[in-house]
Amino acid sequence: MMAATADDIVIDARSGRIDNANAVERTAIAALRAALTVLRPFDSFGISYIARAVRSVLPSRRSMVFVLDPDCRMRVAYCDTYWSVLLRRNYPYERALHALVDLSRDVEFGFIDGGANHGYWSILASGLRAGARKTVAIELAPDTYSRLEDNWQLNGERFVVLNRAIGRVTGDAVKIYGRKHEARSTVAPEGDATVLFENETVSLDDLAAMPVFEGLDKFMVKLDVEGVEVPALEGGERLLAGDTVFIYEEHGSDPKHETTRHVLDQMKLRVFWLGGDRARELKSADELNRIKKSRRTGYDMIASRSPFWLQRLEAATLLH
Repeated sequence: MMAATADDIVIDARSGRIDNANAVERTAIAALRAALTVLRPFDSFGISYIARAVRSVLPSRRSMVFVLDPDCRMRVAYCDTYWSVLLRRNYPYERALHALVDLSRDVEFGFIDGGANHGYWSILASGLRAGARKTVAIELAPDTYSRLEDNWQLNGERFVVLNRAIGRVTGDAVKIYGRKHEARSTVAPEGDATVLFENETVSLDDLAAMPVFEGLDKFMVKLDVEGVEVPALEGGERLLAGDTVFIYEEHGSDPKHETTRHVLDQMKLRVFWLGGDRARELKSADELNRIKKSRRTGYDMIASRSPFWLQRLEAATLLH
């Protein structure tokens, strides 16, 4: 059992319990929780601005450690503008992936965490509740990678971490843009964009061939790669031909649904969207016109052409 340091504020993500916080920090957390309650109907939009303001008015130099499961902890900055959503007890972060991991506890699979950020999914997938999966976490931005590496150490170095960008092939040089750690991308935004970092690519197939996955023939791949989902998928030719299930983000800001259109029409994968209390298979990307309600939201899609994974998805209560 790992332990946070004496300097960490410790927050149980399930029960909401707070340990090792002073009066100022408890007031800040209470303010953020109140804001999250108010913003709940709006998918917590605006919490980043509130977190920044709370951090300014009620400062602290300490970090927050979220207890995700008894053996899973994630350290983030105090009043982090993205991860503060976890202050809402049992916040349903990317629940499609939560449902898929829960559905697959009896399956021996390798987990590839593409766009790992601070390591949330690598921490959980390698934890006991998820079956202690062999896991590789990939993060492209060096500053965010340092946070990932910190959480790798906090969780006993039980997964592999890699500071690379996922691409169609391994070894291409890429530029990295984006001020927010949760929105870093190798796709340049419009206008005079500032290059923050440079890095090299690695393909999904090369990741799956790493020694940590030796002996495994089934994979779960999470892709949160901010606009390069298609090249990333195209770099997984062997994975696509085998028993692999993918979870990727369909961006609300894309009215043409280009990623899902390519996945359905060109790659011939079956695609499911988990909304409400059931999953729905999409036969056409145009069905997303009725699903995508917000330009600011990412919609998690489950995709595969593997008979093993498709049979499991079809038979599970996840889809009924």
